[in-house]
Parts: sequence; C-alpha cells; structure tokens
Amino acid sequence: MAVSFAKQIRPLFTERDVEHMSFFCDLSSYEDVKANAAAILGRLDGSGGTRMPPDFAGGPWPDADVALFAQWIKDGTPP
Repeated sequence: MAVSFAKQIRPLFTERDVEHMSFFCDLSSYEDVKANAAAILGRLDGSGGTRMPPDFAGGPWPDADVALFAQWIKDGTPP
C-alpha cells in the first residue's frame, strides 16, 4: 500500500513546522510539499544541510519518519 500525504505525511508536520518553514513552502499543502519533496527530504535526513527541524522545534524526525517520507517520494508522492 502506497504512503499518502493526507494520511501519513501531513500529520508528521507540526503547526510549528508549518509556521517556521512558511518562508520556503507551505508544509500543510500537498502541492507545495510535492514540489519541494527532494529538498525537504534533504533537510530531514541531513543530506541537504543541517538536519531539520531544529531542537527548538522538537528536534529532528525519528529515522522511521524520515524513511516514511522517503517512501512517499518513491511511491510517486500520492495525495
């Protein structure tokens, strides 16, 4: 079964994450997250810079959540 944005990915982003990253994209928007998925993954896994989110925003995602996001991309970013 494919990972979906609505059921598995969107709930991973806290409201604080959404507010903090509003300068970059709207993490509550499927279209924005889909369009920026590779860059978001790079920040979540640390391959694209400092691992996000920072400690003041709850700290980095657990590896299982990062893997789920990566699987969502691999599945073709279904809504």
